[in-house]
Amino acid sequence: MTSRLLTFLPWDSAHFGFRIARAAPRQLDSTTCRELLAACKGQAIDCLYFLADAADQDTISVLQANRFDFVDIRLTFAARLLEPARPSQSNKLRFRLGCEDDLRALLPIARDSYQGSRFYVDRRFDSEAASQMYKIWLRNSLAADYADAVLVADLDGLPAGYVTCHLNSPAGEGNIGLVGVAESARGKGCAHGMILRALEWFNEQGIDRCNVVTQGRNIPAQKLYQRCGFSTRSVELWFHKWFTMPD
Repeated sequence: MTSRLLTFLPWDSAHFGFRIARAAPRQLDSTTCRELLAACKGQAIDCLYFLADAADQDTISVLQANRFDFVDIRLTFAARLLEPARPSQSNKLRFRLGCEDDLRALLPIARDSYQGSRFYVDRRFDSEAASQMYKIWLRNSLAADYADAVLVADLDGLPAGYVTCHLNSPAGEGNIGLVGVAESARGKGCAHGMILRALEWFNEQGIDRCNVVTQGRNIPAQKLYQRCGFSTRSVELWFHKWFTMPD
């Protein structure tokens, strides 16, 4: 259900057990905000997501005045793929395409890797449901067609991390979705090697630009992407507006 002001999100709603929507406008004044809130009331929305440009102080002021909660900084990084560096591999660490047989080893990584996301920061979302969401995301990436490729790091012969790759819009650009590394494998080159292998894979598909999103509070991820040749493309702020309080 989509209108001029909001889009109802059936998957989020079913998964978390609330009626959830995302605001369609990216800019707000007081009048448009009143119309948006009225539309939410009319559709019995429990929680509204709003993504604002970090430089749009007028919109941010309207959101704050209407008691939207700031929950996350969304950083988008981009890299040009003219001559992507090749990842360093060895007998101990190798990178390959993933398959469904990897799920047993990788699902626990998905469960524990995203504690800094807005679904954990906003305590009104159940943390176990948030963890389950990322497991479903990874499962669908490997077992269905949600991702175009899942690249896996094998450390000492065992799956220790993954990167999901998406060939979606805008045309000619690729997107990295989920990145996860087992806690026991961190600091051993898995994440850096997987990102480089992902960039190489995108280049092989004829893609010349790759994007990846992370949180403002995730400093290690930002440093990783910068080491791999990414630079900041945009800075946005996530806000949530709750109309009912979860039990």
